Amino acid sequence: MNYNISIDSHIGPWGYSKNFVRSQMSGLKNKPVNVRVSSLGGSVDDALDIRQQFIDHGNVTCYLYGYVASAATILATGAKKTCMSQYAFYLIHKVSNWVDAWGNYNADQIQQLIDDLKANKLENDKMDLVLANLYANKCKKRVDDILPILKEGRWLTAQEALKYGFIDEIVEDGSKLNFDDAMKTRFNMFHLPALPAMEDKTESQEAETAPSWFNNFVNKFLKGHQPDTPKAQNKPLNHSTTQMKKDYQKVNSILNIEGVEVDKDGKVTLTEDQVKALNDRIANLEQESSDKDSQISDLKKQNENLQKSDGEDTTHINGDEGDDDDLTKLNTAQEMFNDVKDIL
Repeated sequence: MNYNISIDSHIGPWGYSKNFVRSQMSGLKNKPVNVRVSSLGGSVDDALDIRQQFIDHGNVTCYLYGYVASAATILATGAKKTCMSQYAFYLIHKVSNWVDAWGNYNADQIQQLIDDLKANKLENDKMDLVLANLYANKCKKRVDDILPILKEGRWLTAQEALKYGFIDEIVEDGSKLNFDDAMKTRFNMFHLPALPAMEDKTESQEAETAPSWFNNFVNKFLKGHQPDTPKAQNKPLNHSTTQMKKDYQKVNSILNIEGVEVDKDGKVTLTEDQVKALNDRIANLEQESSDKDSQISDLKKQNENLQKSDGEDTTHINGDEGDDDDLTKLNTAQEMFNDVKDIL
């Protein structure tokens, strides 16, 4: 098979971008285009644009090999016909995005974070619905039939993909994909679902290694995310990447520890028991604050009631303990005036 375009790595600006595909398609006007797709996905934006390019061109056939996931399945829906190797696997899932919510938050900041996450969820829900409509149109099914598959997010065999309608034909070419434990660990590093079970557990030695496209993809990713370290010979390496900090005395007191372990990225890892201890302490402080607020509210009400009620008549004045004759003379204001008018 002669492929006009081969998409075998990341879909997006630093891989197979919409602009790259557009430049390739520009020289194939009015010609049938065969596209080989073997990608774990990438940018939804680029995938949607490439899908539309395939639709606009018209005569495009996508051939799916290896593991075809996420954004790679989106662009494939733009093809006039989609073929899939009997040994390939197909994955659609709900959209996701990076959420950075690390640090100390007061009540207002927590509420702001909650509001931001709610808004983020609504945006993701919108995109999920758009993608569900896109897949439903390809499969000739209802959106309600597609949403559960998106939510489940599992690998589909070629037979399952054909049954649902994601592809139009299963082709015989291709090779079986098997991963050893090391490759499975790397695969899971990309937060992809667990690998589907293989029907034949006794594979030949030649089929035990991952395909070259996947090795290249993983190696490029790891190379771009691993810090350069100087080579040293006959010198012991210091593998410690954490340091103890004793600055946070309140936290240390709650957790009953000497200090917290902070890694090179400034992150702290807590056990479930430690998280529970912090949560319980916060809950107690919230309860104490609520109790104090109730007490203050009660005192305010008492004060308001006192201001609204009439004062009681005073029958006794402290400090006026004197002889009865003196007190009698001062019984009324008139008598007091009479006593002092001669002086005035």
